[in-house]
Amino acid sequence: MRNRIAKSLLSRIRTPWNGGGLRLASEYRFEVILCLMLLATLAAVRFQEPLLSRSIMIEPRDAKIYTPRFYGDQPLGGSSDIQIDPRRAMQWRCTLRAKYTYPYCGYELLFDARTPERGLNLSRYDSVTVDLDYRGPSDTFRIYIKNFDPRYSKPGIPDTLKFNKVEVAAKHGRDVVTLKLSDFGVAEWWVTQNKIRPALSVTQFDNVTEFEFQTGTLAPPGTYVFRVHRITLHGRLVSQAAWYASILAVWAAMIGLYLIYRIVRLRRDLEQRRRSQAAALRLARFAEESARHDYLTRLLNRAGITELYHRMAMDRQRKGSFAATLLDIDHFKEVNDRFGHKTGDKVLTEIAAILNENMRASDIVGRWGGEEFLLVCGVEDEKDAERVAAKLREAIQAHDFSGVGHLTASFGVYHGREQMESLDWVTSRADAALYQAKEQGRNCVVLCCPPQSEAA
Repeated sequence: MRNRIAKSLLSRIRTPWNGGGLRLASEYRFEVILCLMLLATLAAVRFQEPLLSRSIMIEPRDAKIYTPRFYGDQPLGGSSDIQIDPRRAMQWRCTLRAKYTYPYCGYELLFDARTPERGLNLSRYDSVTVDLDYRGPSDTFRIYIKNFDPRYSKPGIPDTLKFNKVEVAAKHGRDVVTLKLSDFGVAEWWVTQNKIRPALSVTQFDNVTEFEFQTGTLAPPGTYVFRVHRITLHGRLVSQAAWYASILAVWAAMIGLYLIYRIVRLRRDLEQRRRSQAAALRLARFAEESARHDYLTRLLNRAGITELYHRMAMDRQRKGSFAATLLDIDHFKEVNDRFGHKTGDKVLTEIAAILNENMRASDIVGRWGGEEFLLVCGVEDEKDAERVAAKLREAIQAHDFSGVGHLTASFGVYHGREQMESLDWVTSRADAALYQAKEQGRNCVVLCCPPQSEAA
């Protein structure tokens, strides 16, 4: 018992979410998408650094990947030298001597010694962080980031690489130095020595092949010790401006798509509303027609006959006399009893077709009830009224009704003068004449005369 109650409660809890929740999500799908986009935008702004940032890290353990190279000022007549401990990568001792006017020594890392013309594209990187220990008599040292470009560089000639340089203020002991790549500038001696035109004398980092440390400008003689713990290059997949521009572009595209969607939806809604209104109008017309027509024969019913008769009676331009004729199918009950009501219904529809074929469009043709039909039409005189009824009687008698054969009908005719009396009064006179026709043996036409009118 408890299990059944628990299952019932769980089903009541789940049902609104499984059914109603999905329906709400479907109904308010744009609002849901908008909320999701807002959350995505907030996340894109808040977490852009971890999403977009990337870095290249160089540590002593990577010395096998990057090729180290060191040098002193001996090629220029100096006697400064540099000592490397093979057991300790990215660590060196430099001794500057005053034999050369501007003594120096340097340590560089080649990113790919086998293909020195191919380097790293750092154009999307914006800063570099150097974690190192430094000791020496100078309070600065230099960092070079060298770039290869076939427009000014020649393979195998190191001085033709572009020297992007920065002078770093040094602190004795361990220090972490962060530099923006925008802090770098092209060495003036390199521009002069290689006769570089102004368009190429700007910093460039799209094909960096070497990273170099060098003692500072005007460094005094003495011993300098460097120990690099880590070099980290910081960059972004896209710039911050491009990132925000892409967010704005997504929103602009979303707004554009939404406007297009709303226009299309509005047009579709308008078209659907137009179709609905047309369908409602057709339904109203059908309902109106159904209220005035017999469902079986599609002729006017009593309500429709009454409406049109009143219009005809109120028509001030109508001139001449009229005839109101009631016809009744002879022995129709026997048809239903013998052949069934479906066959009887077919007989009624065929009678309606005969009447429509032989009457004018301006005449009133309707089913008065059961197997009785009422006709109202304009005529010249009493003989014309009898002639119309006789013509219809002959057409019915000559017709071969499906599944039944030949049938006859009796007609009661009332002839009225120019002024049309009430419909009840007219039909009562025609009904009296119809009764007389049946009394005379059926299958005949009887015109209402004064005695019959009095009897009615």
